[in-house]
Amino acid sequence: MSLLFFAGKDVKAQLPVPVMNCVSVEDDGSLNINWSYTPSIPFDGFRIFYKPVGSILPAPSIEYLNTFTSGNIPVSDGQTVGYEIFMVTFTVSPAQISLESNHLRSMMLTVSNAGSGTGVARLDWNRIQAGNNGVFNIYRKDNPLLPFPAIPIAQTNNLIFYDTITSPYCTATDLYYRVEFSSGGCVANTSTGSGSFFDDNLPDDPVLSLVTINSGGFAEISWSHSPTVDVDGYIVGLKEGASFTDHYSLGYVTSFIDDQTALATYQDPCSEVVTYVVRAEDLCDNQSSGAINYQFPHNTILLTGETTTLCNRKATLEWNSYNNMNPEASSYKVYRSDGGGPDIEIANIAAGGANFTFVDPELLTPGVQYIYHVAAINGDVSKISGSCRIPLVPDPEPFTLFELDYVTVVDNDYIDLFINSDPPELISTIEVKRSAVDGSSVELLFSEPWDGFSPVSISDASADVNETSYYYSVTALDACGFELETSSVSRSIYLQIEDIGNDRYRLSWNAYENWGSNLLEYNIYRVADGVIEAGFPVSVPAGTLTFDDFAGNLVANRTTYYVEAVRNDDVKSLSNEVLLPADAEVVIPNAFRPNGISPVFKPRVKNIEPGSYLFTIYNRWGQLIFDSSNPETGWNGLDSGTEASQDIYAWVLTFKDLTGKKVSKRGSVIVLR
Repeated sequence: MSLLFFAGKDVKAQLPVPVMNCVSVEDDGSLNINWSYTPSIPFDGFRIFYKPVGSILPAPSIEYLNTFTSGNIPVSDGQTVGYEIFMVTFTVSPAQISLESNHLRSMMLTVSNAGSGTGVARLDWNRIQAGNNGVFNIYRKDNPLLPFPAIPIAQTNNLIFYDTITSPYCTATDLYYRVEFSSGGCVANTSTGSGSFFDDNLPDDPVLSLVTINSGGFAEISWSHSPTVDVDGYIVGLKEGASFTDHYSLGYVTSFIDDQTALATYQDPCSEVVTYVVRAEDLCDNQSSGAINYQFPHNTILLTGETTTLCNRKATLEWNSYNNMNPEASSYKVYRSDGGGPDIEIANIAAGGANFTFVDPELLTPGVQYIYHVAAINGDVSKISGSCRIPLVPDPEPFTLFELDYVTVVDNDYIDLFINSDPPELISTIEVKRSAVDGSSVELLFSEPWDGFSPVSISDASADVNETSYYYSVTALDACGFELETSSVSRSIYLQIEDIGNDRYRLSWNAYENWGSNLLEYNIYRVADGVIEAGFPVSVPAGTLTFDDFAGNLVANRTTYYVEAVRNDDVKSLSNEVLLPADAEVVIPNAFRPNGISPVFKPRVKNIEPGSYLFTIYNRWGQLIFDSSNPETGWNGLDSGTEASQDIYAWVLTFKDLTGKKVSKRGSVIVLR
């Protein structure tokens, strides 16, 4: 290369006009340039002019032979001073120059602090020439002695760039920047700019997506990552009163199960509404402001329930709304599990309002555990937040005692039922159930209000005590008519009497049922004219259900029997009463031998009206030969004081039975000699 200087030469437009393509600031402060041209008229070389931008002094120049298309402007202050550059072609003889090329400016980079702190570097630079568009690559380094890295930290098409400082620059560090312009064949660097910076930038908040309660009763929180690149962890916060407090720190995850029960900040989501926020923390320990999540926190659903209001048989559920689901919650589904069975959806309630109340229409069974839970669901079913599962047992205050203590026949007319209950005030109504067939087929007979005391007796006036025994059970109902408890079955005693001949009668009865081994014995009573007769009652063991009695001297229609079952605490259940049979009985022999084994002929009568007896005997000619109105007096075989001959004699017997009915009987008897 030779340097040639010309001055005052003619400008010849015919010479090729060169095109300045690129100018790049080098580390040593010099400027590298390149250019191009279109060959036409021969010329000798290129003359390049350069001067500081804005200088009014004459521009120095350098020359390159016509074989060059790039070169270096040997200035040393290019890192601090911007230069304007243009060029011409020239000939030595004759001395001519072309028109000026386009003008370029070296790119000067300035670095400043763009933030309120020291965490954002602002980079500004100029274009090489107006309208020269392309991509700008941003390079950064923290060691001035090392070259810039090969990979840029960012790209832009603008003339300004904000570099948000992140780790590892957690303390004040001198950072160096350079911008590289790349367009077509031009790759040009700016000057190097620098400044002292460190990461005091708050990372962006993560975005909460869902809070729910898992099957273990712990809150489970989910969120999307913070977009800040150097975030390496998250802080879960809880709302306490009107403010939030930090609760637990996590790594770079997007979910958290809050089972930290040992922490003083822990809140139980099954006993209170827990409101959560999440903040980000970066590698330099900067924490996000919480501005997003503090405005739009997510909360758990607290479900409560009780079964006491509606007579302990229907569940009333209450819960709060779920806030800030995105998309918003559209409905709340209510689920129930019966006695350990699967979850069944029992209601779908539209969202709206802060609190909800729902009464399960199902009539619940006392003593059975029901599990309820509620889930908030958004319109596209992409988000579901569930409450804790709460157990409800519709179990009213338990009876320490409810029993049909015993039943008994009263006055041979009706049956009384004696009932014990503790506490008695639980009962509003008693249902009496009865069957004459067996204990498994009792049916509702009637209902009766309960007076709130115990024991009580209830009378069954419709019982036909002289026709059958009865099976009874009683059911206690509460004020809503719901069944509280049903007693075991008791059976009354039905007594029967049977003539077994020879003036003997057999009493038989069914066993009293429901006392089991506490049944001690049965007592049999015989009563005449309202007075218990001597020798009675007669006791028989609990397993004996018959008793035979001789009644030859008893007066029918005046003698009755009844049986009582005796429990080991001396409680007694009476049977109906049976009357000694009152049918008139007549036995008359058809022959007799005077002075023989039966020397007197007379009827044997029983159960007749006293004073109504008349017995007459006639011979074959119709003559009356004997009469008597005393049942104890018979015919001795004499006719007017002499022995009647062996023959057939007629008799007539008249009397009234114990009902007053007149009876007449006729017959004959043979007198044997």
